[in-house]
Amino acid sequence: MIISGLQIKSGLTTIKFFPTAHHAQSKSVAVASIADTHAHATPTHLLSPPTRTTNKVFTTWTIILVVVTLTASGQIPIIKEPKPFTFSQPDIVKMNAGTQTGNPALTNTLYSLDPNERNRQIINEVDEYIKKQEQQKKLITEAIRELDGPQIEYSFRPSGLKGKNNFYKSYDQITKMLNGESKSSLKRAVFLTEFAYDTTMNYDKFNQGINEIIRVIGLQMKTDKVSPTDNMGKIMTLYQFMADTIRVKEPLLEKNITTYPKTYDFEDFWGREDLKKTFVSKLMKTGTGNCHSLPLLFLILAEEIGVDAYLAFAPNHSYVKFKDKIGNWQNIELTTGMIASDHFMVQSGYIKAEAIQNKIYLEPVSKEQAIAQCLNDLTMYYTRKYGYDDFVTKCTNTSINKFPVNLTAHQINANYYTTLIDYIIQQYKHYGLTKAEFDKDEKAQYVLKQAIGASNHVENLGYSDMPADAYEAWIRSMEKEANKQEQLNRVKLLRNMIQH
Repeated sequence: MIISGLQIKSGLTTIKFFPTAHHAQSKSVAVASIADTHAHATPTHLLSPPTRTTNKVFTTWTIILVVVTLTASGQIPIIKEPKPFTFSQPDIVKMNAGTQTGNPALTNTLYSLDPNERNRQIINEVDEYIKKQEQQKKLITEAIRELDGPQIEYSFRPSGLKGKNNFYKSYDQITKMLNGESKSSLKRAVFLTEFAYDTTMNYDKFNQGINEIIRVIGLQMKTDKVSPTDNMGKIMTLYQFMADTIRVKEPLLEKNITTYPKTYDFEDFWGREDLKKTFVSKLMKTGTGNCHSLPLLFLILAEEIGVDAYLAFAPNHSYVKFKDKIGNWQNIELTTGMIASDHFMVQSGYIKAEAIQNKIYLEPVSKEQAIAQCLNDLTMYYTRKYGYDDFVTKCTNTSINKFPVNLTAHQINANYYTTLIDYIIQQYKHYGLTKAEFDKDEKAQYVLKQAIGASNHVENLGYSDMPADAYEAWIRSMEKEANKQEQLNRVKLLRNMIQH
């Protein structure tokens, strides 16, 4: 890392900026070069020089105290206004008996000396006076430097934008679910994350939309004579609703209802231009979604009708897992409407052995962990609006506490500290501070250590970056796979397991 022409090194460690859940692409900041700080854009509200608020009062009183003390002690002489030099004879002051002026000891001492000795003593006094003046100047300069000098900020400055309170309220309500203080509801948790970002949403309307889908699924189950206690039957009906066309008759209204397959939206599928592209509410309105919203809608519906189904992850991807009648795990890949094996998921080429061993990929996630994952969504929606601050670590710490191998939370945590050390480095460069000063800065070194540690932890979990073009190619390959005879036979086999 380069500061004012010097380098700060940290072995061979590299801090990586991790993409999280369909958002920013992978970037990296090499710890070996502070000059490379452009690799992580500093949040816009952090670009201005930091506001110096610390020690101002103390330093100001220090300056006043120095000046007052020195003046009161008589060390700063009073200089009279100079007069023009003349060669006229000086006035002679006659000294009467018993009368003295000025300092008699000084008068008697100086004027009792010979002219050379008197001049030498005067020069010494002048030198002493200059020395004291220099000392006073140094004290004042140091006090001013303390007041106006660098005040490094070791945490992000909160933005002044409005709307943060909605995120804090959503965090509190989701945390209550995780702590058992309120009813656990994935539907409610998903709504709270989206509402914090888009406050035009209404829970009653959101809930009404879910209930309308449940009504259609119930009618389809009656048509197919699926038992309401048959987990397999209900899962396949949900799968049919998501991946196929359903036509049912509404007996009360005497009308036919038709629903169409929910398809993958390839336009801005990671929500970089429009974050709401990843929302479940957007999927419900348009019928198109991505690998974030499609599995969540399926699991919300599963929760509503009492189905055992689980969220699972692959690189930059999520899907649904369930057990069939004979106890085998099956994967519902809703981006293409296929039922895939774990072998097919591994074929993407981006799943390491460590990731499977650490259970960050291909592993079914509990309902509680799925709700904890909602805190990661809440965090990413927050940073999109307000940048990084303490709210980020507040959410990730809670999420990791409930879901220790939650890769997304660890990625966000690593990004937080990587961006923070970049912010600190930018301040060092702004003030022209040196490597030696950075090395001695315990607070800066602590943040650097956290950034390196968090980055290494993500790597050790088995994370591997899957570029956007590779991800899109993998998704499109699933479309071809979904139409193969092997896939059709798998779906037929599962349907035959349904009780009637």
